[in-house]
Amino acid sequence: MWLCAFALLLGCALSATAAAAQTPVDLQPIRPGEATGTCDYKPNGPEKAYLGNVSKGETVNGSEADAYTIHGKRNRYVAWFGILRGITPPAQAGGDVQLLVEHKFFDGATDCQIMVVSHNGGGDFEAGLRIDPTLLPPLSLVRIYGVVLGEKNNLPQVLVQYMRVWPWHTFTFTQYGPPDQSNPRWARLAAAGIPVYNLRPTEDYYRGMLGDPLAFGLNLKPE
Repeated sequence: MWLCAFALLLGCALSATAAAAQTPVDLQPIRPGEATGTCDYKPNGPEKAYLGNVSKGETVNGSEADAYTIHGKRNRYVAWFGILRGITPPAQAGGDVQLLVEHKFFDGATDCQIMVVSHNGGGDFEAGLRIDPTLLPPLSLVRIYGVVLGEKNNLPQVLVQYMRVWPWHTFTFTQYGPPDQSNPRWARLAAAGIPVYNLRPTEDYYRGMLGDPLAFGLNLKPE
């Protein structure tokens, strides 16, 4: 329940931060949909302009027939989904916050009631943006729009132009896509026996799938 209250506060804070001419960030409200079945992904109002800039072949990344990789994408404008694992504050005032994100495959479709991405992914990447790092909820689902500048230590580096955030209770997982290339560090945190897909996920579901949020974000320690 504390995450619900935190998300409400975060929504106000992110709106204020975006208004301060930092990187645009939008928080998905915790509002269950009434429709059922599978739907096409729907960008929100501000997101539509960024989605239109995505490079050819990058809107969907990781369907069953797509052997997608997040590597070798220099100068590509991508729209990657992922789980927010680590947050590094800027080295100096006014600099970029660096995010460590666990990429998740996405085939263009979602559940009509809740956002769905694959539990499989292409590995970790880093993303830089300007925002108060204390406003970002660890282990949330994010969709990052931006240009891949290159790679550092085998981690793609993305300059963020827009980010959409789904806090707990607004997303779930399913299983599809190419073979999983995720960092084994995160897999070791998952509890055994939890069904991957959950239409009405609880905090126990997320803790079992992702770990304890108090150990991530600004609190993430080197492996």
